[in-house]
Amino acid sequence: MPHDPVQMVVALLTGLLLGLLVLAWGMAYRGTLAGGYSRALLTQTGQFGYLLLAASCVLGTLIGTRLLPSVLIAAFKTGWHGVLSGFALAVLGLHGLFSLVGPGALTPPQALLPGLAPFDTLALGLGTGALYLSAAVYLTWAVRGRIGFRLARTLHLLAYPAFAAGTLHAVWLGHAGATEVLGSAAVGLALGVRAALHLARPGAR
Repeated sequence: MPHDPVQMVVALLTGLLLGLLVLAWGMAYRGTLAGGYSRALLTQTGQFGYLLLAASCVLGTLIGTRLLPSVLIAAFKTGWHGVLSGFALAVLGLHGLFSLVGPGALTPPQALLPGLAPFDTLALGLGTGALYLSAAVYLTWAVRGRIGFRLARTLHLLAYPAFAAGTLHAVWLGHAGATEVLGSAAVGLALGVRAALHLARPGAR
């Protein structure tokens, strides 16, 4: 349990939101939630999770550049990046669960194993891959004390392929809109800034 009072409040509110989404999923699974609502929640959890993943990638990219406000740097040092990333992973996991209920629902193997979906096979496989890569980033960082900081930091770079796969997932499903445009632009800009700063360092070339 976090010691920061603000972080505790955010964790509680996050838990409440996730709890409500799990309740909605349970209702959809039992057939007591209208199919239109389950489809809407499938879309909304995907877009919300995508925004959280984009924010995590942007902040993680810029944390070492001294371009972030001191309040954000202090927040990172108290574990806020992990909270944000964990929340993104949880929402994306719920997004996957909502693909199992409602109209056009997938079976668990179809959702869990890329290539088995009977429709939009590539797009859905990319979504599954994005979730697995995000989980790998989060979990390997959580056990960095066991696997070594260098390896964990290298595996952290999987966040970018995860983001790219999530973007293509939305684009090929025809759901891409302002969310994906803004998210992609923000991550691309952050990477561009980080690359420019790296090249500007003495001896970088």
